[in-house]
Parts: sequence; C-alpha cells; structure tokens
Amino acid sequence: MIKLITKKILNNLAKPHKIPLKIFRKINYYFKLKRYNQSLFEKEQNNIFESLSLNREKGIENLNIIKKNLNLHLNDKRDMSSEHEVIFSSISLNNNLLINDILEIGTYDGYNALLLSKLFPNSKIDTIDLPEDNDDYINIYNRKNKIKEFINQRNNYLSKNNNIKFLPLNSLKLLNHKKKYDLIWIDGAHGYPVVCIDIINSLNLVNNKGIIMCDDVYTNLNYINSDKIYNSIAAYETLNELQKQNLIKFKLAYKRLSPKNNFIENARKFVAIITKVHNNKILN
Repeated sequence: MIKLITKKILNNLAKPHKIPLKIFRKINYYFKLKRYNQSLFEKEQNNIFESLSLNREKGIENLNIIKKNLNLHLNDKRDMSSEHEVIFSSISLNNNLLINDILEIGTYDGYNALLLSKLFPNSKIDTIDLPEDNDDYINIYNRKNKIKEFINQRNNYLSKNNNIKFLPLNSLKLLNHKKKYDLIWIDGAHGYPVVCIDIINSLNLVNNKGIIMCDDVYTNLNYINSDKIYNSIAAYETLNELQKQNLIKFKLAYKRLSPKNNFIENARKFVAIITKVHNNKILN
C-alpha cells in the first residue's frame, strides 16, 4: 500500500500541471456522490417495472425468500448480483407470462442459473459458456490462476437442480440452434461483434411472446473506454437500430441503484428488457 501511494505521488509530481485538474475531478466526484438521491431512482425503477406489468416490491420480497431458502443470502454482495435478479423474480410472479424454457448466454459461476431454476421451478434451463480450455474463458474475470477452483464452484451450483443443462458452447454457434425459448438472458461478451450477434440470434430463438434480457447496457460510454468483453455501447446501439426498424421494443432498467454504482451518469449500467414486434404489434 505504501509503495502504491508513493508511486502515485511521484507520478503526480512528474506532471504538476495536471494536479489542479485531478483535484477538481475529485471534488466534483464527491460532490455528485453526496447529492445522489437513491430514493428518486428507486421510485423511477418501480415505475419502469410497472410499465412492464411487473411489481418490483413483490419481486424483491420473493427473491429474498428464494435466496434464504437456498441459503444464498450470503451472496447478496457478490459482484454479479443486481436488479436483473429482481426482474427475473417479478416475471416469475406474473401469471400472464408463461416461462417454460430458458436460455442463459454466459453461465459464469452458475449462481444465476441456479437462481432461475428456483424462481421458475417448472422450467428447463439451458446455460452456455465458452469451453473451459478456450483462451478467452481462461483469461477473463481474473480466473487464469484459479480456473479449476472456479469450474468446481460453477459445477457445484449447477448440480443443485436437475432442470439445469450446461453446454460448453461459443454463443455464436447458436446461429444453428433450433430450440425456442420463453426467456433469454444475454450476459456474454458485451462488445462488438459478439453482443450484436447474441441479440440477433436471440431474436430468432425466442418465442413470439417471449422476453429477452440483456445485461450491462451502457448508453453514454465513450468509445475510448470501450472493449470487447466488459464495457461497450454495442448492445445499446444494436437495440436502437432494431427498434428503429420496428423489429423490437425495449426498455431499460437500472442495473444497480446504490450511490457508488449509479451516481455517475456516464458510468451507469442498465438491463434491457426486449420484446419482438410481430405484425407491427408488441406481443406481451
């Protein structure tokens, strides 16, 4: 820690003309953080759910019960947890939405697939991720030096429910997939070209009355800060073009509402909820 602080001090002293700008940015950062009113965003998020015929408050209650029964409440602070879980929970409570077959693109540690299997106990879940010997799989999410441990944990979660089927598969190969799904969760690579292809493939795989959800959607991200795996505006641009052509309709819900995750406008992430347009009408 001391070495890190010393290095930062030396770097600043090497470029003294940049120190005032850095100080201004820090002050602005904490000023915006202090002004952030989470209750306003909570209210807006509730309204977004309502516009989708979903009840967020009941969704949260149901989600907490499911996690408690699974003894997963200890994972509430895991980095991957977000409002997408509340959306899933709210969908499971809507009797007008029949969810029998689910596709998850991006298994990660298997936690989300297990959660889905409990929220939708009568469903069948196909979850896909890159093969474990794939270079991209090994090198992303800082798991290169703990790949066996990571896979064991994933397999442990997936083994807890027999309605989950894991497929080691590059999502691009879904182009030739024939099965149809009522709910598709896109959470693979977030940049071009993969997320664009995942969205198009999902439109071909979802039932006419089905729902597609896409994670980590940025709306204002600078191209300089974009990459192929984690951070990109690719999903938002793709969804906007599809909506312009009247092929889909989509809404964005905030991914997280806590101040540290949501107070900087350009850094906000969203979850997209997408429905196909059929005969110029939204099926919902």
